[in-house]
Amino acid sequence: MKTLSEIRHLMVIAAQEEYDRRIACGIHPYSMASYHFHKCINEELSKHVEFKGWQAGNWHALQGADDFYEYEIVFDKYKQNQGPLSKGLWAVSACLSSAEAWATPGFAEAYRFNAVHGS
Repeated sequence: MKTLSEIRHLMVIAAQEEYDRRIACGIHPYSMASYHFHKCINEELSKHVEFKGWQAGNWHALQGADDFYEYEIVFDKYKQNQGPLSKGLWAVSACLSSAEAWATPGFAEAYRFNAVHGS
């Protein structure tokens, strides 16, 4: 059985491959959002665990599981990560943060209330 860190790393690789595939198809990097990666990330996650019904703490633990692989972090002049897996790291982090938020009790209700009534 794989550790959460190993699973997270495989998710990063899957997301990076999807990013690279999209770039090769001519999709502009600025037109991509994290939700474009939910499918490939969730497909990779489902290979290792049954995550349906996970609570916020499960997503938080997966988000924090980063000690398996030493990621190369290379910053450009604007302090943006340009390492070889940087886009995969970004996509996984954003998707896990979103999943954690939606799994937090009361978040969906607060989101709907804010959408209707504003902040």
